[in-house]
Amino acid sequence: MAVDPQIAAMLAAMPEWPGVRNVSLDLLRQSVHDSSVAIPPAADAAVARVEDRAIDGPLGPIGLRLYWPEGAGPFPITVYMHGGGYVVGDLDTQDMIARALCAWGQTMVVSVDYRLAPEHRFPAGPEDSYAALAWIAANGATLGGDPARIAVAGDSAGANHACALALMARDRGGPPLRGVVNIYGSCTYPSDDTPSAREFADGPILRGDDVAWFWEQYLADPADRDDYRASPLRAASHADLPPHFVGTAECDPTRDDAEAYAAKLAAAGVAVTTQRYAGMVHGFASWVGFLPGARAVLGDAGTFLKAVFAQ
Repeated sequence: MAVDPQIAAMLAAMPEWPGVRNVSLDLLRQSVHDSSVAIPPAADAAVARVEDRAIDGPLGPIGLRLYWPEGAGPFPITVYMHGGGYVVGDLDTQDMIARALCAWGQTMVVSVDYRLAPEHRFPAGPEDSYAALAWIAANGATLGGDPARIAVAGDSAGANHACALALMARDRGGPPLRGVVNIYGSCTYPSDDTPSAREFADGPILRGDDVAWFWEQYLADPADRDDYRASPLRAASHADLPPHFVGTAECDPTRDDAEAYAAKLAAAGVAVTTQRYAGMVHGFASWVGFLPGARAVLGDAGTFLKAVFAQ
């Protein structure tokens, strides 16, 4: 499988990355932040307004960034969780993804600054995200949103949170969800030796050892890997979940786990749209400002959101 030529040229121009295990946590977070905010958003992903605010969470305040699309509300609402291996990322690092979902999905987007490991291990991330979901369901109408039309979305670790939220909402009596967007979220602790994990153990971008290190930071107890808030694939049942969109990268060690989750959902009778993006690597959606494959996955996610909100 060949990496997309544009991505290959980018990687060839970059210095060799030593892997996350060999970088201090502060440097890792700063490097990810600095490199992410330097990436341009899509020029045609215009939003009407952006506002930061904080809400009360289970163990302290949770930062949110709210995006409103152009046009007249009330708008459907998408609660979005950023990627970063549960360890890095913030409201800035995937701002370009939130803007694209807002503009192309014609939805209000609420981006969640959930607590990160290792300072705040599992289940801090999914519980913060659920608190944000419950808050927007209760308060969305006052913000120009439509709480009767809520979806959740995320990329990578944030997509795992989004898929966990669908299970949590089902089992906790709400809020009801219209759909779930999973962009290269594995949805399980990586215990299976999959073909993609073997083929892309050395990357590009994400290495197998990087995946292992991120999970080491996230889970304090090995038994937590079977909790569906950490590994949605391992839930006892996937019945009665809303429609899902699952977008995977062809050249990604986590690809097969994400596609296994899509297959598990389909077997349980859940409506699933699955798309593998040729030549793409883990994290590619962030390059929506210049990479056609990134525009494709976020455009497809936006189309999916518009469809589930229209039902």
